[in-house]
Amino acid sequence: MRFAIALLLFALPAACHRPEDSAASASEAAAPIHVQTATVGEQPMPEYLTLTGSLRADQESDIAAEASGKVLQVLVERGQPVRVGQVIATLDARGATLSATAAQAQSRLAQSQLEQAQRECERVKHLLETGAISQADYDRQTSQCTVQEWSAAAAQAQQQSATKLLGDTRIRAPFDGIIGERMINVGQHVEPSTRVASVYDPDPLRLQVTVPEANVGVMKEGMPVAFTVAAFGDERFSGAVKYISPNVRESTRDLVVEAIVPNHDGRLRPGMFAVARLQLAERSRAVVPVASVRRDDSEARVFVVGPTKEVQERLVQLGEAKGDVIAVLGGVRPGEAVVLQPGPDVRDGARVD
Repeated sequence: MRFAIALLLFALPAACHRPEDSAASASEAAAPIHVQTATVGEQPMPEYLTLTGSLRADQESDIAAEASGKVLQVLVERGQPVRVGQVIATLDARGATLSATAAQAQSRLAQSQLEQAQRECERVKHLLETGAISQADYDRQTSQCTVQEWSAAAAQAQQQSATKLLGDTRIRAPFDGIIGERMINVGQHVEPSTRVASVYDPDPLRLQVTVPEANVGVMKEGMPVAFTVAAFGDERFSGAVKYISPNVRESTRDLVVEAIVPNHDGRLRPGMFAVARLQLAERSRAVVPVASVRRDDSEARVFVVGPTKEVQERLVQLGEAKGDVIAVLGGVRPGEAVVLQPGPDVRDGARVD
């Protein structure tokens, strides 16, 4: 009797787990999920070449002194706009002024002597015609006229040189631009070729990039270029290829290319590092909606619904996006169905209705 009661008590817990409950749990686990799908298409998609480079001013120059002397005035500061011909510094012109005055006086003296010699030549010519002097005397006098002509020309050239030297004591901007750096101060003595200031023209700029030798064949003038700089995050700026080097550099096996970039608002600065993309010819690629791609860290994946209504998880290599679709370089084929906006319940092996 005691054995029968114990057997009954042992059997009661087992009776609590009914076969119907286990079947229901298994049925819920295997229940198909509801998803929306889209068909993998195929269409021409753009391809880009990613390059790095630097921005440069279209015109930039280190202004140098062309005369020697003490600096009397510096009329510009860093970041100041200047116009072509604007005086940016002046040198002590007293020595140059004296030289110019002396050269002018010497030129006038030589010109006066030339005029006197020319009158004398006219006189001896008349004497030769009347037989009053010999041909030898006439030749000697006319040679003196020639000497005076060359002397007057030399004096005039010296005057022009001295006048230029006087003008060079006022250092001027060579073109419209912005002062980048001031390199002299008042009281400093400068010589010809001493750097005075740097100036650059900020609009337009040049984007200089280097193209690997393998991609040289696709480069041509007018190609559009889009680029970003660190100062403005993901904001894209644009330009067009204008100058292409005629040779590949042997040391680095690359080609130097420059694109012209408008910079009307002056936000971009020469010297900025840029990451550029050059658009190449379009190629036919498999495409999927952007909403079908799940990105995890450095991986991208899509979920394909197979013929048996089971989900297949696939890692894919993505290309460029265009509108609401993105190119897939490998992992899916045109005509397959991919899950749109896959949620956490969409996983490999899941069944869909």
